[in-house]
Amino acid sequence: MAAHYAPCEQWSVGYGHTSTARHGMSVTEADAERLLKDDVQPLEALLAETVLAPINQNEHDALVSLIFNIGEDNWRRSTVLRKLNEGDKLGAAAAFEMWTRAKVNGELVALDGLIRRRAAEKSLFLMPTDASLVVPTSDVLPAKECELMLASEDEVVSIPLLDVEEVKDQHNQSLSIEERAARSRALYAATQSLSGDPTKMIISKAEEYADMGVTIGAVLAGLMAFAMTVIGAVLLMGQQFPDISAKLGLSYDRMALLFESLPMWLAGLGAAMCYFIFYILVKRSVRHDLKRQRHREVSRLRVAK
Repeated sequence: MAAHYAPCEQWSVGYGHTSTARHGMSVTEADAERLLKDDVQPLEALLAETVLAPINQNEHDALVSLIFNIGEDNWRRSTVLRKLNEGDKLGAAAAFEMWTRAKVNGELVALDGLIRRRAAEKSLFLMPTDASLVVPTSDVLPAKECELMLASEDEVVSIPLLDVEEVKDQHNQSLSIEERAARSRALYAATQSLSGDPTKMIISKAEEYADMGVTIGAVLAGLMAFAMTVIGAVLLMGQQFPDISAKLGLSYDRMALLFESLPMWLAGLGAAMCYFIFYILVKRSVRHDLKRQRHREVSRLRVAK
């Protein structure tokens, strides 16, 4: 009932209405049905204009649904229309499956929703008007020749596992810098996984978070240690080199104030360091427990296999 931004990069509302849909638009069920009827009327006129072969109601409805989804321009150049006008209704039905891909983020991909929609439209197109369900027959078995790429058993046995000439041709192709880098990373990852325990190459999300916690705790503990080192260096310079301290702005009064506050600074920095070190130990313990649990699961899986 509310407008949404479809993957085809346009606003849609109701039953797929796009011409007047916009951000923030909402419709009632009656409005959505009225918009659908308004959208279908010109499609029915287009169907009567372009289809020369006689069609029944189910074929008509399936074709209207197809045109509603793919658009007028795509319909006029579609194989469905050409096969239909040639009198090849089975070829037209098979051509429904050509329209299952769409551009998402600039890339042409097959979408699950389009595959299911084309299957429903094709089923409706093939369904007789006097039948409620098309039931496939089991009396006749399809021939192997239906699968054009199907190889015989002799061919499967005789085909080599690796075509050396094809690999050589691919090796001689010029690769871009990105392709070379991707192949190098893949080869390195494969080498690492084969050279050690494969279970050690698996890192779960929880283990990744535990590793991040260890890193953060180590950095903060290091900062605390660096702060204590700086304070100690300042006090040592004030004792051993008072002239240099005075030139740097560390007068006797400031040094005395620092000496008076030293227990508080040391206690605070020491407590912070102890906390972060304890945090690191806890994270390491969690990481160890996760690894041990994963090792048990992998062991159980191997035993089951």
